[in-house]
Amino acid sequence: MQDSSRDNFQVDLGGVVDLLSRHIYSGPRVYLRELLQNAVDACTARLEAEDIDETDYQPLIRILPITGDRATFSLVDNGTGLTAEEARELLATVGRTSKRDEFGLQREGRLGQFGIGLLSCFMVADEITMVSRAEGKAAIRWVGHSDGTFSVETLNADASDVIPVGTTVHLTPRPDERSLLQESAVVSIASNYGRYLPIPIIVQGAKNTPITETPVFSHEVEQPKRLETGRARIGRTPFDVIDLSGPGIEGVAYVLPQPQAPHMSRRHSIYVNRMLVSDGPSTVLPNWAFFVECEINSTDLEPTASREALMDDTAFAATRDFIGERIKAWLLNLAMTKPHRVREFTTIHDLALRELCLSDEDLAETMLGLLTLETSRGRITIGEITTLSLTEDISLQLATSLDDFRQLTSIARPEVLIINGGYVHDSELARLIPVHFPPLNITTADLRESMDVMELPPLEDIDKARALDAEVTEALKDFNIHGATRVFEPADVPAVVIIDSRAQAARDRYETKGSTTDRWADILATVDSSLSRASKSTSSDHGLSALCLNWNNGLVRQLAATNDQAVVSRTVRLLYVQALLASKKPLQTKERVLLNDSLADLVSLSLSTDI
Repeated sequence: MQDSSRDNFQVDLGGVVDLLSRHIYSGPRVYLRELLQNAVDACTARLEAEDIDETDYQPLIRILPITGDRATFSLVDNGTGLTAEEARELLATVGRTSKRDEFGLQREGRLGQFGIGLLSCFMVADEITMVSRAEGKAAIRWVGHSDGTFSVETLNADASDVIPVGTTVHLTPRPDERSLLQESAVVSIASNYGRYLPIPIIVQGAKNTPITETPVFSHEVEQPKRLETGRARIGRTPFDVIDLSGPGIEGVAYVLPQPQAPHMSRRHSIYVNRMLVSDGPSTVLPNWAFFVECEINSTDLEPTASREALMDDTAFAATRDFIGERIKAWLLNLAMTKPHRVREFTTIHDLALRELCLSDEDLAETMLGLLTLETSRGRITIGEITTLSLTEDISLQLATSLDDFRQLTSIARPEVLIINGGYVHDSELARLIPVHFPPLNITTADLRESMDVMELPPLEDIDKARALDAEVTEALKDFNIHGATRVFEPADVPAVVIIDSRAQAARDRYETKGSTTDRWADILATVDSSLSRASKSTSSDHGLSALCLNWNNGLVRQLAATNDQAVVSRTVRLLYVQALLASKKPLQTKERVLLNDSLADLVSLSLSTDI
C-alpha cells in the first residue's frame, strides 16, 4: 500500500493582492473603507464590553492623511485592541474564521473581517504597520509586507504604558497610489463610505474635517431637511420623500419631480449597518419603482465578499417586497388625502406609468385606478370611471381610435360612457378595467351599432324625416354621404358627420388620387375597384358615411318643412362642412371648394335681399 501525506496549500500573498485588486474589489479606494469597517467594529465591541462605562468612553476614529510634514498615512481608533495571539490569528491567516467568535470579533451587526479586509491596504502600500493595545494587555506591533512576510512584536511595559487602548494602522504608500492617501482624496473617500457611520470620524490634515453626519433616514431628520438633502442629491426638489422605515431597515425614497423613462437606471445608495455598500443601480427596488431614488440602511442584508454588492437571498427579497409595499402605501395615501397631488404625480410620470401597468401586475393593482383616460364626460381617473359605472349603471364602451371617439361622443347616449383608446397604451389600459375591477365589463364601440340604437324622430314626423334624408343624400352624393335623421343631445348641434374607418380609408384614397402622379392614381383606382368587387361578393359595403341630422334642432325641422330644394341643398352642404370641422376632420380638396361655394351662395343671397 502506497504511503500518502497531507500538506497545506501555499498562498502567494502577491497573487492574493492582485486577485483582490483586479477581481474582488472595484479599485484601491476601498482600502479606506476596509480600515473604517475594522475601526467601527473595534469601537462597537468596546462599547458592548460589560466592564466599560459608556459615560466614560467616547468612541472616535481619527484619520491622519499624508501631508507635507507627514509621509505616512495613519488611521487611529480607540476601540478594543488586539493581543499578539489575536493578531496572529486574524491578520496572518486569510480565510480562517473559526477563532473569531472566541475573540468576540465576529458578532451580529459587525461590518468588517480583519484578515482579508486589512489585505486590501496592500493595493496602496507595500508595508502595513499596526500598533494595538487591548484593555489590561501589553501593546503589540504587527508589520506586514507585500511579499507575504510579517512580524509580531510585544512591546515592553514602558512602551505599552504610553499607548492608549485601541489600534493605529500606518501605511507607507507606493508612489503610484500616493494621491489616494492625501487629504482631499481621504476626505472624499471617507465621506462617501462613512458619512452615516455611528462612530465619529475626523480627518486631521491641514484642518480638522468631520466626516460623519446625521443620516437623512434618521427619525431625527424632519421632512424639510429631507427635501433639502434630496435636492442636493438629484438636482431638483423631490416631488415628495417617502419614509421606508421598518423592521431591519431605515431609509428614504426621493420621488423624482421630472419624467423618468422606466428603462433608465437610478442611483440608489445602499448601506449595511450604516456603511455604504452599493451606490448605483440596484435590484433591491422593484422594477416598477422607476420614479424614486433611494438611500437605504439595513441590518439584515448581507454583503458579498467584496462588500460592494448584496447577496440575493431571502433577506434581499423581503427587503425588496417591503420597499415596494411602502411605495404603494404612499401612492394610496396620497390618492385618498391629496387627490390633486396624485394627479400631479401621474401627470409627471404618465407615459411611463401607463407602460409599466401593462407589464407589471403589482403596479397595475395599485396604480391603475389613479391613471386618467379621456371619456365622453371629460378626462377622469379609471377609479372614477368604475364608480360611475357601478353607481349610475352606466355601460362602458371603448373607441379604439381618436377619430371614432370624437364621432361617438357627439352621439353618445347618457347611459353610455365612451372611453378614448386612441392614445398610446390607453386601449390596453381600458381593457384592464374588467380584470382589476370585476364585475365591470367593457365593449368595443361601433359607429354603425351606435347609430342603429339612436332614437328615431317621432312617428308623426317620420315621413318628413325620411324625405329630408333623401334630400341630404342627393345633395351630398358627390361625397358618398347619405342622410340619417335621428334624435340626440345637445339640441343646439344641428348635425354630426359619421364616417367609420373603412369609409375614411376610401376618402383618403380618393384624396390621394387627386394629388399624386398618374401612375400612382391608376394603382389606387385598381385598389378601389378590387375593394368594390370584394364588398359585393361579401354582401358588405364601403363603410358607414352619413350626415346625421338632429331632429331636436329647430333648423333641421325647418329644413324638413321647406319646399325650396335649392335652399335645402345649400344648407345641407354647409351643415356637412360645419360638422366636418366640428369633428376635427381635415377638409379634402373638394370639401374646401364646397365650403367656398356655400359661402359665396350665402353672400349672393344676402346681396340680393339687400337690393
